Amino acid sequence: MSLKIISYHLAAGIALLSLSSALKAQDDSQKSKQVLTPWGYRDSANVHEVAEGYELTRMPDGHMRMENPTTGDHVDFAKAPALAVKPLPDSGWQTYASWYNSGDVATSYTTTFKVPALPSNDDGQILYQFNGIEPASYDSIIQPVLQYGNNGAFGGSYWCVASWYVTSSNEAFYTKYVKVKPGKSLTGKMTLTAQKSSGDTYVIEFEGISKSKLTMKGIEEMVWFAETLEVYNVDVCADYPNQAFLEMSKIDIKIKSKTAPASWVTQAGDPACGVQTTIVTQGGKNAAVDIYY
Repeated sequence: MSLKIISYHLAAGIALLSLSSALKAQDDSQKSKQVLTPWGYRDSANVHEVAEGYELTRMPDGHMRMENPTTGDHVDFAKAPALAVKPLPDSGWQTYASWYNSGDVATSYTTTFKVPALPSNDDGQILYQFNGIEPASYDSIIQPVLQYGNNGAFGGSYWCVASWYVTSSNEAFYTKYVKVKPGKSLTGKMTLTAQKSSGDTYVIEFEGISKSKLTMKGIEEMVWFAETLEVYNVDVCADYPNQAFLEMSKIDIKIKSKTAPASWVTQAGDPACGVQTTIVTQGGKNAAVDIYY
């Protein structure tokens, strides 16, 4: 075996050992904590950051594997024990617009919006804003997420983005977070890249932010689409962004090369602060909804 090949395998082995050690240290230090994910609280021992360049696969027995498709290095996560009480996935959803796709599988879903102003009050609130998709079972969600506040895993008094896969069975996975400034344009995108009997493959990301790319394999077909404001620990209206509303625009849902026949419906929010969602433009191409704060 050549020195070059030996060096490659040695470097790969060291990298995997370092990754495994970091994951173990993270889990050991967080066993008794919880993370407020963009789908409710989850035990932090079952909330994992996906290393850059790695993909996630739901294995046949149900556990999750994180694998580098280039080197083959992988880490297997034990199946998360079920929560004593199954959470309501949308318990923090303050207001949203949604559409259920009962036709052919949608192959892509994009939404463009600008990072809003910072809240004028900062007292521990968590704000999530995103476009996301759930399967017919409503047991999981994929979502490129804009976040304000510290959720127990990352974040602070600033806006940041990460892509997430969260399930109702007490597990969650996210990409490395990236800070973003108010006014920055974001495009959250989810793309169906493969369909197999073992499950579908989706890529979740913010376009142009490479660290936000999350590839999910072996999961259910996603059919319920939503443009959402999700909040926790909001005590006063000043905990919301310091602006009237945020437009979620250029909403496109494709079925291969065709436009999906989307028809959005809204769910009201916090009447005391005027939080609500209104439909600006219906449909599956260049649609828009305004989320008022």
